[in-house]
Amino acid sequence: MNNTTIVYMANDARPKGGLADRLYGIVTLYKICKLHGFRFKINFTVPFDLSAYLLPRYDWKISEDEIALNKAKSVSVSSFAADAPVPEYADTEEYPELDFDGLCAVIENYSKDYEYILLYTNRKYCAGDYGALFDELFSLSPALRDAVDSHREKLNYEYPAAVFRFQCLLDDFDEHTGGNRFPTLPARLQDAFIQRNINHLIKIHNSNKGKKILVCSDSVRFRNAAAMYDFVYAVGGERQHINIPKMENQYAMLTFIDFFLISYSGTAYLVLDGIKDNGIKYETYNSGFPRVASYLKNVKFILMDYRLFSTKIKRYKSGIMRRLERLIKQFIILCKRTEPHAGKNHS
Repeated sequence: MNNTTIVYMANDARPKGGLADRLYGIVTLYKICKLHGFRFKINFTVPFDLSAYLLPRYDWKISEDEIALNKAKSVSVSSFAADAPVPEYADTEEYPELDFDGLCAVIENYSKDYEYILLYTNRKYCAGDYGALFDELFSLSPALRDAVDSHREKLNYEYPAAVFRFQCLLDDFDEHTGGNRFPTLPARLQDAFIQRNINHLIKIHNSNKGKKILVCSDSVRFRNAAAMYDFVYAVGGERQHINIPKMENQYAMLTFIDFFLISYSGTAYLVLDGIKDNGIKYETYNSGFPRVASYLKNVKFILMDYRLFSTKIKRYKSGIMRRLERLIKQFIILCKRTEPHAGKNHS
């Protein structure tokens, strides 16, 4: 066992993605710790205390006091996706766009000089064994388990899940990136856009006759419209995005309920659509939430993409460029892997 402790950090207001991003980041770090013999801890207290919803099966809890007492033996490191709007923090070493080997290399290098590596990340590198690793770490709290089981019973346990992520398009959900609110679709187009997505939902129903469809969406307006159909089951209540300073229990609970209900579905669908008005594109969000939820129980995931063709081509090209940039950065990091750090050795 290595003497270094790796701590997943979510204890301040810096953006770290949504719940699925954070859980995936946690499981990725846990996998690295298992492979390399590091101790693993989680400090997840913002915008809620993770242990109120997910109970430890592995002893991952760590107190702020322990972190503070070992500050001189610690280094703060972050690794987020290149497009994540993460402001710079003077006390944190930044390593954007690391792949799995690169993240391992950075951790191993810092472990030579520090007893605690405080890591802020949403990197996702354990799809194949995500569910097994998640189950080693967590069990659901009694309240969350009871809520999930109750909804599954009402769904007769066999159901598909359909996810529609509108962000601010329908002006009934608040979400920001880099301090800017996501765009809102002009009011005159909103009802028609809701109906377009209802039509996509009907297509899913036609492929799943005789089953209720779990509909998950950040938009109350869309969920209410969908609930007019007798084949739809939607968990009521307003949703909030996790990138806020504090989230009340009712909102956190609903986010976890959606996540685990999707994980138990027979098939998880993510529906994407978009329209163009006066030269401006308005599109639903390509969310990782249902993808990550599907990994928990190895549920089939289907992307139904009705967005504008030009958007798909642009994103394909930008994806290639991001991969090339990542390889270049990765090469530089790996070349420096054996270089000593300037920090004091605390071993």
